[in-house]
Amino acid sequence: MNTKHSRRTAAAIAVAASGLLLVTACSSGDTAPAASSNPDVLVIDQSFTAQSIDPATIFQVTDAIVATGIYQTLVSYQGDDPTPQPLLASAYAVSDDGRSVTFTLDESATFANGEPVTGDDVVFSLKRLRNLKSSPSYLMDGLTVTAPDEHTVVVASENPASYIPSLLTSTATSIVEADAVRAAGGSDGDDAAETDGAAALFTSAENGVGSGPYQLESYDTNSQITLVSNPEWWGGDPAYERIVIRNVKNPQQQKSSVESGESQIALDIPGRVAEGISTDALEVNAYPSPEVLYLAMTMDPSSPTADPAVRDAIRLGLDYDALVQLAGPGTLRAAGIIPSNLIGSIPADEAIETDVETAKQMIEDAGATGSKITFDYANDYTRLAGIDYNIIAQAIQTQLGAIGLTVELNPTPTSTSLQRYIDGETQLALWSWPPDYGDPDNLLVFGPGALIGERVQWTADDAPDVVALGDTARTALGDGREPAYLAWNEAIVDQAPYAYLLEPTFTLVSSSAVGAKLDPMANLNLSQIAAN
Repeated sequence: MNTKHSRRTAAAIAVAASGLLLVTACSSGDTAPAASSNPDVLVIDQSFTAQSIDPATIFQVTDAIVATGIYQTLVSYQGDDPTPQPLLASAYAVSDDGRSVTFTLDESATFANGEPVTGDDVVFSLKRLRNLKSSPSYLMDGLTVTAPDEHTVVVASENPASYIPSLLTSTATSIVEADAVRAAGGSDGDDAAETDGAAALFTSAENGVGSGPYQLESYDTNSQITLVSNPEWWGGDPAYERIVIRNVKNPQQQKSSVESGESQIALDIPGRVAEGISTDALEVNAYPSPEVLYLAMTMDPSSPTADPAVRDAIRLGLDYDALVQLAGPGTLRAAGIIPSNLIGSIPADEAIETDVETAKQMIEDAGATGSKITFDYANDYTRLAGIDYNIIAQAIQTQLGAIGLTVELNPTPTSTSLQRYIDGETQLALWSWPPDYGDPDNLLVFGPGALIGERVQWTADDAPDVVALGDTARTALGDGREPAYLAWNEAIVDQAPYAYLLEPTFTLVSSSAVGAKLDPMANLNLSQIAAN
């Protein structure tokens, strides 16, 4: 029997069933109200990580938020429900063997230019995503997409793939109007990476190729992104005439703006700072993290971290409790790369314990005392729950100094730091992985020879047993999925060149007049914000 999903019924697939909304608190007090000067305009403050608003190349958090207003996917998370719900599809059904998912398109769905959403648009969009060979193209690895008729789409895999519905919540899988993109030079062909010329279309104002409640008005990755309402939206009347997303790096400035009413939503206020907010006009909501802050230690032979004894000593020498305190209220210890709200996670009480003396002895035995290690981190990155990476990096420098290592900090802007990491040039690096979808399948990128594994020179030949465990987890079905992912996660902890630090808590501060919540991936979905 197929597993059927509709707008009314759905079953949880991957995310643990416990509620993701950790705390909801309406503060009280008598400070200034946060009323908007124009109720038709929504202002959102965030520390930008933005690069492209072409759905097929979206890989940054700010772009993913913006895309939720302009474009739509076949399925999406609704509120804090971790089960993918139909969006452009009116229903979907998973085959008995888990190898395919059939989507029935909502026949009332249209793009902003008035054209209907068809199977051809879906096939074009997903094939273009794969063939552009940009960062999110990996999402389509091993998947095919066909349209048996105008209103039916089948996404299939050679092997069982229970994660397909979750994967298709990613904004990179958004559906665009194929004919208009083709007319602008777009291609879904095998050579799309060389021939597609539609990039400029997606930064053009009101280009009409999305089906969401808003259209792009302006796109500046340094200062501000503005959306305007789509008067022809097939889902009804958009809640706002205009949405302005501003690049505000300083959490204190975000706090000041939302308290004064200059903005209505602040996305990067740390929990410790949010504790000081006290007004009936604001809501402060906290959400557990879907991502883990980790240290990446390269296995490049030129780095001291190539020695497994040095990597083990670093893990033992870190003062995790101190790092938790620095990150602020609600922060949890990370025991592995799968966060605690997904199946396959390792309980926090099984995390590695700090042992400075043993770590120091291991460094001595390895002949590594005084070894210099360059530590890369993004000094302007506060997107992860408002955590200041400068403070975390300086603490780690001190902790590793206590076991005999000389850590030289290399703080650079996010774009520089990320590119060095992508290029495999870092020895020690501080990062997290904002998930593209809510399934542990998305964490397999940390495996040997996979996307993140390659950045630390960890090849498939280094750990074929871990590769096999990852393959088993990815194709597991039903009740077999959780133990399969747990086995893979435990192998990653034992063998991978990472140290797992924290699971922070995301804090959303918003005007009480705005119905803003984060989804299970701790993302803000603009299409779901209502004007109360």
